[in-house]
Amino acid sequence: MTPEFAYRTVQQTLLVLTPEILLLAVAIAMMTASPFLRAARARWCAVAALALGGSLLALLAGRDVAPDVYAGGVVNDALSFYARLFILLTGFVFLGLAHEEPSDERAPEFFGAFLMIQAGTMLVSASNDLILLFIGLELVSIPTYLLLYLSRRTASTQEAATKYFFLSVFASALLLYGLTFLYGLTGTTNLKALSILTTLPYVPQVSLGLVAIVFVMAGLCFRVAAVPLHFYAPDVYQGSPVVIAAFLAWIPKAVGFLAMIRLLTAVFAFRGLEDPLVHKAVLLCWIIALATMTLGNSVALLQTNLKRLFAYSSIAHAGYMMVGVTAAFAGGANASTLYYGVEGVLFYLVAYAFMTLGAFGVFLALRKADGRGVATIDDLSGLGWTHPLLAFGLTLCLLSLTGFPFLAGFVGKFQLFASALSATSGEGGGALTLLAVLGMLNAAVGAFYYLRIIVLMYLGQAAEPLTRGGGWPVALATGTCAALSFILGLYPDPVARACREAAIAANVRTAPVAEPEQAPAVVADVASARD
Repeated sequence: MTPEFAYRTVQQTLLVLTPEILLLAVAIAMMTASPFLRAARARWCAVAALALGGSLLALLAGRDVAPDVYAGGVVNDALSFYARLFILLTGFVFLGLAHEEPSDERAPEFFGAFLMIQAGTMLVSASNDLILLFIGLELVSIPTYLLLYLSRRTASTQEAATKYFFLSVFASALLLYGLTFLYGLTGTTNLKALSILTTLPYVPQVSLGLVAIVFVMAGLCFRVAAVPLHFYAPDVYQGSPVVIAAFLAWIPKAVGFLAMIRLLTAVFAFRGLEDPLVHKAVLLCWIIALATMTLGNSVALLQTNLKRLFAYSSIAHAGYMMVGVTAAFAGGANASTLYYGVEGVLFYLVAYAFMTLGAFGVFLALRKADGRGVATIDDLSGLGWTHPLLAFGLTLCLLSLTGFPFLAGFVGKFQLFASALSATSGEGGGALTLLAVLGMLNAAVGAFYYLRIIVLMYLGQAAEPLTRGGGWPVALATGTCAALSFILGLYPDPVARACREAAIAANVRTAPVAEPEQAPAVVADVASARD
């Protein structure tokens, strides 16, 4: 690698990471200035919104920058671009929901931690290196502890922060252990090189590759609240403010599934289902998907507390998305099937963001006579008559979560289950068909606890009067999410095309490079080192 090529690669990498660098710079400035500047939380929120706007402009300006995929630590492919674009847009929604959450004294730390989490999530989607991806994941985890603690320093929030902290550290250790095995298989941390080297006949050994997949999957199951590392979610959701519960329902899932796509399906799936390692990976994902869907929906049926109900709902939706991951692994030898599984996961992430944030936005906008927020499903009784607009928005979001036709959730579930059915040819086809059928049955079971809320809103009697709060930012954020849950169901083509383009780009192994002779050299050097 010549000095000129190395300099150009570093320069292009920094240009690609300009949006994340900008967010981190503003976050650090806000936290540093907080002891010396006294300002209302609205101003700190405005600064965070300006930072998101500047990052969005930087992302659009650097759209055509393309570092060498075999030498650079980041990629600027379609997955990187569209994922970061959507994360920034949902960041504005979160700011609308959270603009009144922290006190004036804690606002700079709160919004600074939020910007760091945004930067970490974006970094994971753009990562092309094991180390950089792990840094991105930790850049999400560590500020999350601050958000859990800074919002309200009550006994319940301290308990939630403590539980999340210890389990997150444990999950990070599992993930890092798996990454060490992934590195040991090939001797490189570059993900594009890994995707080529793992198809060589002697790499990886089945036992070592399986250890890597199991531990990486275990670490990421915590992020997405999938079985067996799901158990923290109900307690942490219930002990957190509504805004933080909404945040936990969306951001960890986005970062977790983006990491699965970058680390696992794009690296191992090409070996095909007949490969023993991929076969075991499909079995592992199959079990996780079924257990997560079934447990989440079954226990959610028993819940009356809204935050606990949505915690188990979140677990169930992680199971649905694991169906797409399973299909991506199983269809790896068939490029179109692999793309379809990843495309289904990405589309469902978009739909899930709108319908979940919209539902939490309605909860946030409602206040009881004593100023407290709604806590149980009975608190929503009669809402359709006392607050028809809020009830209508919540109904759209709940029906979308149910998978009602012509809404975003229906299109997302259809893509996920169709991806499993399309990967059913050959060995293991029956198991994937069964998984798709069980997923549909789980969706039918999950419809009960969503429809129960809708029935109560329109047929129940109001227990006590509710007032509206949150101001216009909450109303705008909630209305946007509810409207897009409807629009995306009627007209999913633009988002579907973007998700397919991102899925194809994520799994490309022969991307054009700035200096074409470098790619074979990198692969040859690593291969000779393994020999």
